[in-house]
Amino acid sequence: MRSSQVTPITDPKVALQALKDGNKRFIDGAPTAKDDTKDRKETVDTQKPFAIVLTCADSRCSPEIFFDTKIGDLFVLRNAGNFATDVELGSMEFATAVLGAPLAVVIGHSACGAVNAAFDKAEGLPEKLHGVIENLKPGIAGCGDKLAAYKANVETVVKNVKDNPIIQKQNTMVVGAYYDFASGEVKFFE
Repeated sequence: MRSSQVTPITDPKVALQALKDGNKRFIDGAPTAKDDTKDRKETVDTQKPFAIVLTCADSRCSPEIFFDTKIGDLFVLRNAGNFATDVELGSMEFATAVLGAPLAVVIGHSACGAVNAAFDKAEGLPEKLHGVIENLKPGIAGCGDKLAAYKANVETVVKNVKDNPIIQKQNTMVVGAYYDFASGEVKFFE
């Protein structure tokens, strides 16, 4: 199922299924044909994303591609470690309260450098990167391996997003997910 700017997706369950269907097309190597020029022109004056996606800034982690979506379908926020500060939460509030996105997805991924650095207690990092790592450490404390740390980080961020009063007021569905680079699969935590 594909989004349409004419008939936006407003049901979070339908939005989640659209992401799952798009990921299946991506895995199968059968993406939907797109007309980016047409899609761009249709969204010049308005946007009606059906999902907010908070994911990592890793260059291999491109939700528009692995969910096989078109311009205007996703409101994407990215940073190293896919965590939610007031900046990301404020952007999510805008996407749900103003734009009407019914679904928010927090996506971690395999081989996450930020989580790896926090898990390994890496030293000698650049000052600003060290700040990113410090934000991740509480969410992964006590994890026995990196896979558990990737997932714990997502679960911590999901809780943070769910606790946001605007997200709650808008009844935005919030779910976590994990993207595996090797398989291309996004596994949702439901």
